[in-house]
Amino acid sequence: MKKKLIFLFLIVLTGVALFIGCSSKSDVTPQIVPGTANAVTIKGFVFSPSTITIKAGSTVTWTNTDSMPHTVTELNGLFDSGNIATSATYTHTFASTGTFTYHCLMHSMMASATVVVTN
Repeated sequence: MKKKLIFLFLIVLTGVALFIGCSSKSDVTPQIVPGTANAVTIKGFVFSPSTITIKAGSTVTWTNTDSMPHTVTELNGLFDSGNIATSATYTHTFASTGTFTYHCLMHSMMASATVVVTN
């Protein structure tokens, strides 16, 4: 009986994995509209995605899902969130084009991330 349940579980798991893999549309470019929010998650001491590309005038929202505070601090000081508590967010609107690299001031071991702003 136990072997049958494990076998059934593996079949269901394989089916779910195939469904997710087949339903992915990696060849579709997302529409980015100026003034809309784009999301970055801070989880496991990682900014995800590590690079986000947006149009000028768009807003990025960072959400901290870790159990400790983090910052979103641009390397040249153009923006700084201050401490973002667990479950809190920080938003910043990018008015001009450019590449903006940011990091967490509190945790130097976290890799930097980038916002690329295009016309």
